[in-house]
Amino acid sequence: MKFVKSLLHHFLEYKFLSSIFLLSILIEVAYAVAAPLSLKYLVDEAFTPKDFTVFIIILGILLSGGLLSILAGTGGDYTLGKLSGEVIRKLRTRLFVHVQQQSLPFFQRYRVGDLVTRFASDMSSIEGVIRFSSPLFLKEMLSILLGLTMLFLLEWKLALAMLLGSLLMFAGPRLLQNRAETANADYKASQERFSNTIDEMVKGHKTIKSLHQQSSFQERASKQIHSMFTFGLRLHMINALIERLPLTALLLLNGTLIGFGGYLIFNEEMTIGSFMAFFTLFMSVGQSASNIAFLIPNLIDSSISFRRIGEVLEQQPTVPEASEPVQLPPAISSIRMEQVTFGYDEQADQLHEVSLQIAAGSYVAFVGPSGSGKSTALQLLSRFYDPRQGAVLFDDINLRDVSDASLRRIATLVTQETFLFHATIRDNLLLDNAATGEADMIKAAQQANIHDIINRWPEGYDTWIHHEGGSLSGGERQRIAIARALLRNPELLLLDEVTAALDPAAEAEINTLIQQIRHHKTIVTVTHRLASVAHADKIYVFEHGRIIESGTHQQLMDRPGMYFDLWEKQHGFQLSEDGTHATVEAERLAKLPFFAGIEPALLEDMASVFTAETCKDEDVVVTEGERGNKFYIIVHGKFEIIKRIPGDEAQRVAVLQDGDHFGEIALLKDVPRTATVKAMGSAMLLSVRREAFLRITDRHPQILQALERTLLQRM
Repeated sequence: MKFVKSLLHHFLEYKFLSSIFLLSILIEVAYAVAAPLSLKYLVDEAFTPKDFTVFIIILGILLSGGLLSILAGTGGDYTLGKLSGEVIRKLRTRLFVHVQQQSLPFFQRYRVGDLVTRFASDMSSIEGVIRFSSPLFLKEMLSILLGLTMLFLLEWKLALAMLLGSLLMFAGPRLLQNRAETANADYKASQERFSNTIDEMVKGHKTIKSLHQQSSFQERASKQIHSMFTFGLRLHMINALIERLPLTALLLLNGTLIGFGGYLIFNEEMTIGSFMAFFTLFMSVGQSASNIAFLIPNLIDSSISFRRIGEVLEQQPTVPEASEPVQLPPAISSIRMEQVTFGYDEQADQLHEVSLQIAAGSYVAFVGPSGSGKSTALQLLSRFYDPRQGAVLFDDINLRDVSDASLRRIATLVTQETFLFHATIRDNLLLDNAATGEADMIKAAQQANIHDIINRWPEGYDTWIHHEGGSLSGGERQRIAIARALLRNPELLLLDEVTAALDPAAEAEINTLIQQIRHHKTIVTVTHRLASVAHADKIYVFEHGRIIESGTHQQLMDRPGMYFDLWEKQHGFQLSEDGTHATVEAERLAKLPFFAGIEPALLEDMASVFTAETCKDEDVVVTEGERGNKFYIIVHGKFEIIKRIPGDEAQRVAVLQDGDHFGEIALLKDVPRTATVKAMGSAMLLSVRREAFLRITDRHPQILQALERTLLQRM
């Protein structure tokens, strides 16, 4: 019933077109019902008495009515095309705009395949029911109602018998309706799961190949394809039954009609002409009923699609715009967070009573270990989320009350997860800035150090970007994103790990750029590389969702704490100017637990055997299960730790970054790696092989003893 109300609501939004369409249907149905009735008068009033005049009159009425029916049908087709097109256009637009207005939790609940299936498969199903099934259903229902009326006028006893028998035609489909709806929903859900797998396979093809997960994905896809086959077969059989049962009932009714009709003729209760008209009209009504039976599976399919799209349309943004939004002033003097508490779900909070202040024109950094809440705080400043408690204020204006358009006009966020549109470089940079000139675009590209690279491409700024920038390096994508942000000239620039995908040389260039523009904008940056923010006006140190320290770099280094420890961990490495070579200092090795207490002279020997290794985005350093013979220290970059969970897919369990180390057990034993380590952007490692390590420990066994003690404590 809800499905029918929804259809009527959409059609009644266009009352004029709907009225014309209904009128055309009435004319068509009236003629289709009246035409069989003419047989009664042709046989009884014209053929039997051989009255040519009556024959001409009836023939003229039939031809005139037929012409009117054709004209009405043609007009109805045009009206239906326009009416259905308007309804579908409006529904598609409404769904698209509604999805755009959603907050981030919506896109965590609905994956790409879920939404694509609704826009493609479900919307196609709805388009079918609006353009074809529902108009035909309406037409056939009117045919049945008018036809039954005429049948009762012709011979009520025979009509009553046929009506009672006709209930069999719809009893079967009605009993199977719930099963059909369930089967349809299961089949669409299986399509969603397969669409999500395809999306994941295409976007993560490099990772899948590097981790040798092709067989795992093939197995998953095979199960999902088999699931679609199973649900599809079940749906097909139920739909076939729904269509087959009315046809069977119609055959039985035909036999009953001929038998009972013959009885009435032999008893002179019905003329031959009336019987011929009755039989023809009944066949027409039966055909209409049969057509409706064929439409029922389509209507059920569309009702499920309406329900699935309705579920999306019922979702409300978790970060709604105020009913009377406030416009931010062109220039803001301060940004504050006051006692902000926030969690992505009800189970845990990522921020606890965070308070901070950012002066206009200042350069502020949020630092801390992974998962400390620094990126979450930045997302609250850009109002991708609202705090559960407390407030984010721009010039004493709560962001909850601010117009989204005015916020985006003065604030631009650049993240480490760069997204580029399927368009040219020029279009990606300019977006909707039609008034921006070529010179401004080139200047922004030069500032981001991407102009020379673009110029080397054959098409230059007219080069097309495909697969969200998959053909570009991580550094190229990030520089284009930074140039795009600079071109929008925001007053507030929010940067979330923007140098994570860059090599040391490119990172230094971006840091130089930030220093150049810092006095013209308010800049808030999130980073794990402390050296890049040592010149910040203020640094906030996050741990477990709280700010535990704040101050300038020097102030934080003067009072040992979390910042001091992170700085010490990240330093002690010497990088070449081109960023392709590195060495580690003995003093830095001494800070590793298994080298603690070793004489500096011995550690100098140990430092000399480390070798620099560079990695690109998604490069796999070690693979779970393979034999290991190297120990690694991360000089620069981030790496994800991936483990295969029994009965599940590979999952990220940790993220390592500058100064972290892994694989020390490989210096002692030839054992399989316990996890896969993969680069998350450009990175550099220092590694030492077991053979080189053992050569040194042969001369200095105390190093080996220290490592064995440390590993024994961990076990």
